[in-house]
Amino acid sequence: MARLSVQQLFEDRRERLGLTWAAGDSGSHRELTNEMLSRPGLGLIGHLNLIHPLIVQVLGTSELDYIARLSDAARAETLERLASGKTLCIVVGDGKPVPAALESLAARAAIPVLASTEESQQVINVLRPYLQGELGEVTSLHGVYLDVLEIGVLITGESSIGKSELALELISRGHGLVADDVVELQQIGPETVQGRCPPMLRDFLEVRGLGVLNIRSIFGETAVRPRKILRLIVHLEAPADGRYEERDRLATRSGTRSVLGVEIPTVTLTVAPGRNLAVLVEAAVRNHILMTRGIDSTRDFISRQAAAMRAGGPADREPRGD
Repeated sequence: MARLSVQQLFEDRRERLGLTWAAGDSGSHRELTNEMLSRPGLGLIGHLNLIHPLIVQVLGTSELDYIARLSDAARAETLERLASGKTLCIVVGDGKPVPAALESLAARAAIPVLASTEESQQVINVLRPYLQGELGEVTSLHGVYLDVLEIGVLITGESSIGKSELALELISRGHGLVADDVVELQQIGPETVQGRCPPMLRDFLEVRGLGVLNIRSIFGETAVRPRKILRLIVHLEAPADGRYEERDRLATRSGTRSVLGVEIPTVTLTVAPGRNLAVLVEAAVRNHILMTRGIDSTRDFISRQAAAMRAGGPADREPRGD
């Protein structure tokens, strides 16, 4: 389970947000976990909200003015509700001083209170992706992960089917390597999965007959990528009984695969002699880009063919010159 202590959050974003400890440093060991993200009704971070609890509550000028206008009894009740909820950390933004009542509450309830010189909305904008990245669920898959035409592509398939050789050819064509053999995948958003390489395997690609290659040393710095958003899975399969059978030529053999609850488009390619898989992968990526823009080549061709059949003859036939 991914965990993040308030102390680690403070150290990681101290310079970026101008953070200082304001109160409640005895609660610096309190931890945020990815299990919290799945709790119904519990938000991650936002401005003060007592109706829908937030793990990290941010107080800006408006929120502090609201608390200051309350009567003593109402202010005490509001702060007690804040302390008794699911809040693990409070951040005061806009460079505002922390109210004495909040300092007293933090010391009594051991709730960390951080102060930031940045605007409260900027605090939220910076911490939200940081927290999602640190607390997102992580899994590992076997395959080769590449950056092809700025698209994160995971190549999967059985052992010895040629994934590494295909990756090497794609790298030689100018694409980038993210990870070989083991790919760490982390959900960093509701519909976003990011892949990276474990530190031990970074820069290396194992190719049968050549051994382990250092791609950064051979091809240069631009041949490797630290991480990439997963957009497409290309699955390699061997032909049944070792024979490549002709299939429906208009069948796309595509679908989706669930990775950490996110549906990732997949394309299946059959490995057979004479097939240039590197070109096919590039074409699959280009076609995926078109489909994300609402352009489906197969559907357009079938529509054109249907229109020609309804018209009773070939569509747009040009006269032949003799």
